[in-house]
Amino acid sequence: MNDKRLLEIFGFNLKIERLKRKMSQEALAEALNVSAVYVSNVESGKHNLSFVNALKFCNFYNLPVETLLEEK
Repeated sequence: MNDKRLLEIFGFNLKIERLKRKMSQEALAEALNVSAVYVSNVESGKHNLSFVNALKFCNFYNLPVETLLEEK
């Protein structure tokens, strides 16, 4: 699997988790102290996020990284 596909999968799974919680991208961005544009770019697989920021998302959702990397 290539890097682009991994980012797409991770971003898609982040979006699903956010929607399950009925959160806007703005609310999530505020909770993580990042911009809404950043959240949008990560969710769409357009941004190669740092490991630290990936962990921020995982910790916020209380999910292991592996869960967010699973293709569904």
